[in-house]
Amino acid sequence: YAQMKRWHDEFGPKLEILLFPSDEWRQELPTEEIPHAVQSHGLPIDAPGCHLMDKVSTNGPKANEVFKIAKISYPGDITWNFDGAFVFGADGSPMGKFSLRGDLAYADRLVRRAVATTAIGMQ
Repeated sequence: YAQMKRWHDEFGPKLEILLFPSDEWRQELPTEEIPHAVQSHGLPIDAPGCHLMDKVSTNGPKANEVFKIAKISYPGDITWNFDGAFVFGADGSPMGKFSLRGDLAYADRLVRRAVATTAIGMQ
């Protein structure tokens, strides 16, 4: 959450952060607890630049359309909530994939490039 909060603070509505919770992994929070958990890390749940979406599937035939589209360009299963972060351009095309558990310098460059090219949108 810390990196997403930094991006939200810096870019505001120039970057749309879409948070998609899922029940595909162990120890997931009940739906009613997710808004509080997100807000406790300093992110708004429905404000310009940041939106908490409904729970979705990210893998398999029941995957949410956002993930189906993203995984055409960046294939592979998502193995955990913070492992499957995608950046989309303003036209809806995927620009990159990164893990918030991985190389945050790469993630930061990708987000900055998206914002600089008027791209909006991130999961």
